[in-house]
Amino acid sequence: MKIATDTWMLRPHPIDTVFSTVRQAGFEHLELSPRPDVMPSYGGRRASKAKIAEIATASKTHGVGIASIFIEQAWGSSEEDIRQAAVGYWKQTVQLAVDLGCDRINSEFTGRPSAPQAGEAAMRRSLEEVLPLAESEGITIALEPHPGDWLESGIGAVDFIRGLQSDHVTYLHCVPHTFYLTGVEDERGHLKNVNRDIITYAGETMDHVHLADTLLPGRTFLNPGSPGVRNHQHLDIGHGDIDWDEVFDALREVAFDGVLSVAVFRHESRVMDSLTHNLRIIRERLEGSVAQ
Repeated sequence: MKIATDTWMLRPHPIDTVFSTVRQAGFEHLELSPRPDVMPSYGGRRASKAKIAEIATASKTHGVGIASIFIEQAWGSSEEDIRQAAVGYWKQTVQLAVDLGCDRINSEFTGRPSAPQAGEAAMRRSLEEVLPLAESEGITIALEPHPGDWLESGIGAVDFIRGLQSDHVTYLHCVPHTFYLTGVEDERGHLKNVNRDIITYAGETMDHVHLADTLLPGRTFLNPGSPGVRNHQHLDIGHGDIDWDEVFDALREVAFDGVLSVAVFRHESRVMDSLTHNLRIIRERLEGSVAQ
C-alpha cells in the first residue's frame, strides 16, 4: 500500500518546496494535482523539458515518488469543440506521465447530471481516443464520480468502468463525495453505509482512495441558496461528518492494497499541521499496516 498526499494546497509554491514539504510531513509519495506551470485544470500542458527535469530532481532529492497525476478535463462535455480539446489535453497528460515516470492518472467523469446520456456518449467517444494511448504506454486511468458530473453514483461508476473491459481503467473512491454517491437513508434521513457498500462492491476494481472529511450538505448554509449545487468540502479527517470506522473497516474487509491519498484542500493557512494530522490518523487507523 502507498500513502500519498494531494499537492493542491501547495500549488503556489516552487516545485522543490512542494516535495520538501511533503517529505517533511512524513510522506514518501504525492499526487501531483493541477498546477499552472505543469498541467492546469481544463487546459493544455505547460511543463517544459526543464520543468520535467526540475520535478525529477526534487523527487530524487527529497525521496518522494509521484504516485499519481490528477487532472480535470472536460472530456464528458456535450460541446464537441470542448470535448475534442479535452482529448488533446488528455493525450498531453499521458505523455507528461511518461516523462515523469508515473504510471497513473486520476480524473473525473465531468459532464452534467441533468444530461447523463449526452455525458456518457461524449465520454465514451473520448475514451475511444485516449484509452488506446494510455494502454500502449502502460498508464492506468483511475476515475472518480464527482458531485455535478454526468455520473455521480459510486456503484454506477464501478459498473461503467467494468463495462469498458480494460485493465487500464479503475475506480477511484473519493470519501469526501460520500453524501452524493447515493445510499440508503436511516430514520433521520441521513445516508448510511455508503462507503461500506461501494467499497465492498468495487473490490478489486478500486485501487485508489481519496481521504478527506466533509459535512452533511444540510449543515452548510448557502445564502443565497443555489438549486443544484453539490455542496461538499475536503476537510481534515475528523473535522466533518464521515463515519471513519465504516471507511477503514471496509478497506480492511476488501484487503485494500492500492493508493491512499490525502485529498484535503481547505487548510492552506496551516498546510504542515494538516498533512501531519492526516498522516497520523491514517497510520493509526491502519493499525500499523506497512505503507511503502
